Amino acid sequence: MNLPKQDGGEIRLDSRTPDIAFVRVTPAMARVLLDERNHHNRRLVPLARARHAKAMRDKRFVTTGDTLKFGHHPNFAWALMIDGQHRLAAIVDSGQSFMTGVAVGIDHEAQQYTDTGRPRKVHETLGLNGEANSTKLETLSRWVYRLQHEGTVRKHGGGRDSLSGYELIDFIEANPMIRDCVTISRATYRKFSGAVSLPTLGCVWWHIATADQTYPALADEYFQRITDGTGLAAVDPVYLLRERIHANAALKGSSKPSPHQQFCLLVEVFNAWVQGRTMKRLPPIAPDSPLPEVTHKVAITRT
Repeated sequence: MNLPKQDGGEIRLDSRTPDIAFVRVTPAMARVLLDERNHHNRRLVPLARARHAKAMRDKRFVTTGDTLKFGHHPNFAWALMIDGQHRLAAIVDSGQSFMTGVAVGIDHEAQQYTDTGRPRKVHETLGLNGEANSTKLETLSRWVYRLQHEGTVRKHGGGRDSLSGYELIDFIEANPMIRDCVTISRATYRKFSGAVSLPTLGCVWWHIATADQTYPALADEYFQRITDGTGLAAVDPVYLLRERIHANAALKGSSKPSPHQQFCLLVEVFNAWVQGRTMKRLPPIAPDSPLPEVTHKVAITRT
């Protein structure tokens, strides 16, 4: 089987002589390659396939120099695919043709050494782009994205996050205030020695700051009162919140409130504080309670 080279001529998949060429792979070509040449490979990962396909549909999947690799396996008379099945599957799914390098005549034993390195993390790309606190910026941006689009305040594990790397970077560029969110939540997190997680604090600040164009300053002042605590009366909701946070710092494991519960409590206390209400005790927050809206009844006198 031969594939047409970008600069003319053909590259033979069954060649035993090493060769590399650039080829525009169409969905029809990709389907044939998967059907006829992908008989000794790892299982396709649906999430990776879907992310590649979305990037191709969005015209964000770039030619990086990574090749589709083919080589002879001792149990087959023709060359098999060593690397590239997810890209080919994504071409089929997206319906988009894609320019890629094709390497033939590769020793099939090379398959065991392919894709065994550590993939580049999004925060590393952010750091290369000049972003400060890039690791925390990535983490907090993912949490804020889920808050806005899924209405959840919780960690996603095992690579199940729906946001790809380029989508995350686009989200940060479209929401530059997320950088202020990182700075403020970091300072608050340090003040309470981690009793409330940094992503939870970031989600609270973002939820408040984006409720109205005048609310970023209110969110800043609220977080300042939480961390400072000077001159608070015993019936001030912020005083009660600080006492609760310090008490939670001693809790272990499942005894600690979930990020969802912490988020709800901080927003409820903000609502009470900004309305000028007093409290004798904090409201109970159930694990499945709905996310509270931010109040628009501001009664406090700005400091």
